[in-house]
Amino acid sequence: MLQRAKTVAIYSGSGGVGKTLLATNLAVSLHQQDAGRVLLVDGGHPFPGEAAGLVGLEHTKSLAAMVPLLGRFTPELFGSYVVTTASGLSVVPFVAEVLEARLLTTDVLTKMFELAATAFDLLVVDMPLGVGELTPCILDRSDEVCIVSDCTPTGILRARHCMDYLKSVQVPQDAQYVCVNRAPEHGRTTSDHLTRLLRTRVAATLPDDPLAVLSAVEARVPLLVKAPRHAICKAIDRLGRDIIQRRLGDLRRGGSPRQSGPVAVDEGELRELKGRLHRRLVEEIDLKKGDLGYLNDPVKRQEVRVRAEAKVLALVEEEAGHLQQADIRRRIVKEVLDEALGLGPLEDLLADANVTEIMVNRFDQIYVERSGKLELTDASFLNTAQLRGVIERIVAPLGRRIDEKVPMVDARLKDGSRVNAIIPPLALKGPAVTIRKFSKKLLGVDDLVRLGSLTEQMATFLGAAVQARLNIVISGGTGSGKTTLLNVLASFISDEERIVTLEDSAELQLPQDHVITLESRPPNIEGEGAVTIRDLVRNALRMRPDRIVVGECRGGEALDMLQAMNTGHDGSLTTVHANTPRDALSRLETMALMAGLELPSQAICDQIASAVNLIVQQIRLQDGSRRITHITEVSGIEGTTFTSADVFVFRQTGIAPDGTVYGQFVPTGYVPGFVDGLARRGIKIPREIFLHQTA
Repeated sequence: MLQRAKTVAIYSGSGGVGKTLLATNLAVSLHQQDAGRVLLVDGGHPFPGEAAGLVGLEHTKSLAAMVPLLGRFTPELFGSYVVTTASGLSVVPFVAEVLEARLLTTDVLTKMFELAATAFDLLVVDMPLGVGELTPCILDRSDEVCIVSDCTPTGILRARHCMDYLKSVQVPQDAQYVCVNRAPEHGRTTSDHLTRLLRTRVAATLPDDPLAVLSAVEARVPLLVKAPRHAICKAIDRLGRDIIQRRLGDLRRGGSPRQSGPVAVDEGELRELKGRLHRRLVEEIDLKKGDLGYLNDPVKRQEVRVRAEAKVLALVEEEAGHLQQADIRRRIVKEVLDEALGLGPLEDLLADANVTEIMVNRFDQIYVERSGKLELTDASFLNTAQLRGVIERIVAPLGRRIDEKVPMVDARLKDGSRVNAIIPPLALKGPAVTIRKFSKKLLGVDDLVRLGSLTEQMATFLGAAVQARLNIVISGGTGSGKTTLLNVLASFISDEERIVTLEDSAELQLPQDHVITLESRPPNIEGEGAVTIRDLVRNALRMRPDRIVVGECRGGEALDMLQAMNTGHDGSLTTVHANTPRDALSRLETMALMAGLELPSQAICDQIASAVNLIVQQIRLQDGSRRITHITEVSGIEGTTFTSADVFVFRQTGIAPDGTVYGQFVPTGYVPGFVDGLARRGIKIPREIFLHQTA
């Protein structure tokens, strides 16, 4: 395997402490000690740094200047690109002028470090001050970080702040050390004393001699060249020898433990480590199972998060000091915090825009729906107790509970995603969770046409039907896209109308301003206080609605909905679970009977026939796509049989080798009876859309 360079980052939290002085002279020392090919990287950003000038270079080629040709650079070409001093030390600045700063991104810098780490043996990086946009990227690529400080109380305090920051970005404790500059000749400046003050290893102590340093700076010559026997130079040489020895040790071991690249990790070991860290975190910051009150208070929640993060960072250093790779350490910290305070492995799945549904079957088996298809993920909880804790953190802020007495619950996440959870004894294999994600992007009718759910002619027809205040029922199975289609159809309603939406879990996102959103409520732990959709339908009738939109009819509320449609509340919209338009009518009849009013079946059928104008049937096909398969007019009833006619249908013609379903939308040629009436009201539907040849 090609050996990569050792990278030493010189870092400080403030200017004027000698960071650039140390970086330039350390690079010269390493070069003079024949440590191999040495590159001094002047990390000034966004303003150009001074390192190149301090080694006597008037003109250099910056990293930013090579960005336009970055794709053509090889390590060999990069090695010849950088400027070299008369003594042979290679130097490259981040930027040569301020305007170049915008060209340097973390992705670009990562690529450049890859080139440099192959072209050279040692990199000395004079880092930007403090914390900038490129700081984490540089630290990720560094094998060692030398923090530069002076002996003043302020300097020592800033150095400790730097160490806290390095810990937060997962730089291991044994990869950091301090170089103390301007140490007075007399006083309490021993390495042991400074180590106690700084709480980390002091690798070098540079004596204070401002005249010698100023003389070298004015001459634009490194101090190691101008006065190689000076005490400052001897201290820097010793530091350089230590770095070379560590470099040789890395070579014998096959590379630095922090060198980037694919790293094989034992997932079983990481799982066990995360389990230990989680248990200790819960114990040490007293995250008791039942103490979830902080979830309702943003300030307390942030306080707990800060305390937990600080504790996890310390625990990782203590328990996982052998793991040097920053990306692995960051992953461990994130996952432990997510397990303890967030939603564990669900956090990343919720953040994935391509995931529409998450299904947790048990703690170690999580499926997702991506692009309409189910797939098993690698994500898992540590154990059943962790999964149970996440469920409790979901329901606690909503004032709900889940236990053996109430073993299943519906809830909603902060982003609106709908959650159903069920636990033992009902769920035999352990707690199960289903999350229907709340779409952050509001789909419109154009999006559905583009996705192939319907045609422009069908969209025109449905838009006119909504504007004409026809009562429409959307029918389909679970996950077929009924709510999305309901949202799209409701968007055709005029802004001048008052809309009342009723749902079990609020999912509709109507673009109109005059919208009242109502949500049902389950009973409390005493079994009281429930507010059903049927209660909301009856209440909505008293709210002077122009339109009533019910997210889904599941029971007796269907009768109230039909009565509303028949008593002046035209233009209502709802959804039902059914596989065909005729099944949808039968389902409405069954649900109306569930109201318990003992009405004759014929009376209910008559109400359905007079109330419902259109049924839109939607399904999810084998390839995960959603299609409207029928737009059906309900024209009346003969005895107990509904009379209906399809206006548009989807005809499947085949399946491609990759599983894609082929088919076409076709108008049946039937012209609904209400079309002429709409024309008289000024709502015109082109007759051509009902003809076969326009399909």
